[in-house]
Amino acid sequence: MTNTKRGERPASRRPQRADAVANRAKVVAAAREAFVAEGLTVSLDEIARRAGVGAGTVHRHFRTKAELVDAVLAAAVEDLVVAANSYASSDDPGAALRDFLVRLVTEGAAAHDLAAGLQVDAGNAEAATSGPVADLDRAMSLLLSRARDAGTVRPDLDGGDLAAIVAAAHAAYVHPAGGDRAMMLVLHALD
Repeated sequence: MTNTKRGERPASRRPQRADAVANRAKVVAAAREAFVAEGLTVSLDEIARRAGVGAGTVHRHFRTKAELVDAVLAAAVEDLVVAANSYASSDDPGAALRDFLVRLVTEGAAAHDLAAGLQVDAGNAEAATSGPVADLDRAMSLLLSRARDAGTVRPDLDGGDLAAIVAAAHAAYVHPAGGDRAMMLVLHALD
């Protein structure tokens, strides 16, 4: 007997082949571009064509469009994790934190718009993104810690403060009278 819930696939006991992993990544990237350009009306067959794989490949990895939507949302957060980790080795921790936050807000605004458009058709977006969001939180915590240790941000800033600053910067950035300048004004709260 398996430990899966009804409708879930049993966990595979063997690792995926490299070509299967690469094909899945191609499908997710093609789906993300298609969803941004055309919304959710794009078919799985069209996504397969754009990814350069067969329709069967898409259906093997994603039984439903909702599963693919979840994967696209998770991939958007994973991209931000990779970016945050790339900033962690900077020689200037304060600039690294600020540069990443600008990237987080600007790319996050696009990801937020994508998520808002896809949320209705997602399967379980919260479950799909919980791991990547936790990874992002850890990466941001490291950036903040390095900047505090270097004395380049307020010494009393904590993770909750940073989350509030990011939310405020996002709101300022997407506001009709906002944009880059408004975002930067909010980010000065780090000083």
